[in-house]
Amino acid sequence: MITLKRAKFESIAKLTMPEFFDTKSVIEIEHLEEWEKYAYHLDVPLTLNQVLDILEEQTDMLILYNFSPSKTDLPPCTCCSISNPEMERMVRISATTGKQGLCDTIYLTIFSSLEIMFSEISNEKKRMIERFNFDFEDTYHVFLTLIS
Repeated sequence: MITLKRAKFESIAKLTMPEFFDTKSVIEIEHLEEWEKYAYHLDVPLTLNQVLDILEEQTDMLILYNFSPSKTDLPPCTCCSISNPEMERMVRISATTGKQGLCDTIYLTIFSSLEIMFSEISNEKKRMIERFNFDFEDTYHVFLTLIS
């Protein structure tokens, strides 16, 4: 079932980011009062750099982080972008490379409020520090500046 929030988001996103959202292969991961989470399986897998290029073209999105571990660690590369809190929508878009080094799924979270989005971003920052010793302090401060 397509919710009103998802329908509103997709009506714009299919035009601005068709590589991500112009697909019939969408799985609802979680639907709570706080957020809606979806996985969009790409028709054509993209490199992480291609994903970042698409996200950077979006004037209403802020790239929160782009994490590529050292060659000795070998966990997947990942990136995360969030909507500018000054905009109407509150979304998080992320992608992770698979074994082939390509992103075949884009993850979308639509938040119900700025407070919940802020809390989730803060929790993600803690998880990234604990798991990878990776901090995205600079962009996190940009995000904080936009919400204040």
